[in-house]
Amino acid sequence: MRVAEIESWFSSHDDSEFVVMPADYSSTLIGNFATAQTILYTTKQHCLPRIKSLSQFPGPIATLARYGLPLVDDLPLLRQSSQSLIFIGDCDPPDLMIFAWLREHLPIVWHGVSDAFLMTHGTYQNSCIHIGMGEMERSACQYLPDFFPDFRDVVGPYCAGLLDDGFKIEVEGAIVELKR
Repeated sequence: MRVAEIESWFSSHDDSEFVVMPADYSSTLIGNFATAQTILYTTKQHCLPRIKSLSQFPGPIATLARYGLPLVDDLPLLRQSSQSLIFIGDCDPPDLMIFAWLREHLPIVWHGVSDAFLMTHGTYQNSCIHIGMGEMERSACQYLPDFFPDFRDVVGPYCAGLLDDGFKIEVEGAIVELKR
């Protein structure tokens, strides 16, 4: 049920944030999925080298990166593994909905922007990294409890409050090196 609702939202609200890339736009695969101990699914591949908490995952690590709603065709690759399946993305409605969609199909764990992620990177409660959401994202926030009922527990009270107030935090901002 949630899968169809999320897919419908993305299809009817395509505004560059909620995007359904054509099937011929392939996902980026990095590493050997057959031997990986951890598989990362991310919408932010370019940020992965700077994420401090990645070292906590057993290696080798393989990565599947895709912008927008996942491809159903990618699910068998992710399902074939009994290893840890981790999601890294922004604390914003599109990435939260992408995670919720994946979680309906797979046992995936959120390691994206959250209170804990911000604390790890020294950016917790730093208002410089808050970004005002666009109209479509603000509209999507009202449906997050339907699409992702426990999103508040997953992102933490601080990040959930930001979403309530119309702000998001992207991975790029969360991992910024702050000058003291």
